[in-house]
Amino acid sequence: MNADFIMGDPRVFVGVTLILGGLASLASGRAVARTWRPLWLLPLYGLPLAFALRFLHWSLFGEPLGAPVAALIAYGWTLCAQGLSWRITHGALVKRQYPWLTEARP
Repeated sequence: MNADFIMGDPRVFVGVTLILGGLASLASGRAVARTWRPLWLLPLYGLPLAFALRFLHWSLFGEPLGAPVAALIAYGWTLCAQGLSWRITHGALVKRQYPWLTEARP
């Protein structure tokens, strides 16, 4: 099996998937949390985002569209970034909305 079919160019992968996809995933996780939506929606929002990242790899850089390892890594990365963003944003919202939950008790 060709190494390009598995992953593609590592510089493109870092730039498109890790940086661009990570920033988009952070924004989508924050948007889900700010609207008080549940955590289980993140995989539903992460799947089209991972497909969009693979499409960018294919259309801009000529990498294979159906590279399975790269697609799974992109999906896993979007889920991790979304989950981190959701947790931070949701925690801040809960702390602001319900301040007595985090107060020190005498």
